[in-house]
Amino acid sequence: MDKTKILCVADGGITVEMMEEFRRLERYGAEVTIVEDTDMYAMGPITDRMTLIEQKGIDAAPTCAALLEHCADKDIIVVHVASVNRAVLARARRLKVAAVLRGGYENADVPLLTERGILLVNAPWRSANAVADFTVGMMIAENKNIARSHRLLMEGNWCKAYVNQAYIHDMRRMTVGIIGYGYIGRRVRQRLTGFECRVLVHDPYVDPQTVSDPDVSFVSADELLARSDIVTLHLRLSAETAHFIGAAELAKMKPTAYLINTARAGLVDTAALTEALRTHAIGGAAVDVYDTEPLPKDHPYLQLDNITLTSHLAGTSCDTMQTSVEIGLEDLTRYLKGEKMVNVRNMRP
Repeated sequence: MDKTKILCVADGGITVEMMEEFRRLERYGAEVTIVEDTDMYAMGPITDRMTLIEQKGIDAAPTCAALLEHCADKDIIVVHVASVNRAVLARARRLKVAAVLRGGYENADVPLLTERGILLVNAPWRSANAVADFTVGMMIAENKNIARSHRLLMEGNWCKAYVNQAYIHDMRRMTVGIIGYGYIGRRVRQRLTGFECRVLVHDPYVDPQTVSDPDVSFVSADELLARSDIVTLHLRLSAETAHFIGAAELAKMKPTAYLINTARAGLVDTAALTEALRTHAIGGAAVDVYDTEPLPKDHPYLQLDNITLTSHLAGTSCDTMQTSVEIGLEDLTRYLKGEKMVNVRNMRP
C-alpha cells in the first residue's frame, strides 16, 4: 500500500521545528516532507503577504518556489501563508487535501480546489483566544483612557480629565453589542461574563436556536446599534459585509458609544468613522486594523482625541502558531484514520 505523501511548508511564523509535529502522522502510514518558504522569514513579511492577498487576491502573491518544486507527488499539502494557487495545483495532480494553518484561507484557490475535488481545511480558531482577550482590553482601554494617559505621561503631562469624562462607566453598567458570533465573538462573550455586562448579539449567518446561552439576546443590527454602549465587530470580510458599518450605521449609535474593530478594516467605512469621531457623533473607537498598513503618518485617525490605535496586534500571541499546528494535526489525523474532518471549508463536487 502506497504511503500518503504530505508536504509541509514552514516559514518564519510556523517554523520548521513546529512543522516537525506533523511527523506524528507517520504512525498512520504517512510520509512527511518539510520545506521552508524563505521569503516569509519573519512576521513582518508574513503580515504584508496576508494583507496583499486579502486586498488584491491570491494571484497578487508570488508562488513559493519550494512548494512548487516538491508538490508534484504529494497527497496532502500543509501551508501557513504560502499560496496554494493555480501554478501549484497544475503540478500537484495527486492532491487530495490542502491544509491552510490560518484563521482565513485567502491564500488557497477555493474554486479550483472545489472543482478538483480537493478538500480544504484551515485552523479557524487559532487566534480566537488572543483576539478575544485583546478585544476586551481595547474596550477597557478606550473607556478608561489607558492608552491616552500612558502617552500623555510619557510626554510629561499629568491628565485627569478626558473627552469622555461624562460617560466613563463601570463595565457592569454597560451593554456590549457583538456583531458576528463565531469563534471569536463567542469567546468575547465568555470573557465579558465576569464583567457582568449585558450582551446583545447580531449575526446574519447564525441561527439563534443553535445558541444555548440564555444570557445572550439576539437582536437586529439596528437594535444592537441603538442599545449598545460598546459595539464590537467579529464578522468575516466578504462582499456582503464590506462597510458593514458606514455613516448610516454610525448615526444609529449612541453619542456615548464606542466602536471596537479588531477584525478587518474593510468592515468599516474609514471616512465615515473618522467623521463620526471628529464631530463626536459617537463617543470613541478602538481600532487595530486599517485599509493601509502600516498606518500612514498623515492618516486622519491620528488627528483625533477619541480613538485608541494599535498596530494590528490582536492576534499576536506566542500560542497562536502552535495552536494552528494542533488544529491542523488533529484534522489530518482524522483524515488518515478514515474519520470526518471538522474544519473542511469546501465540499467535493
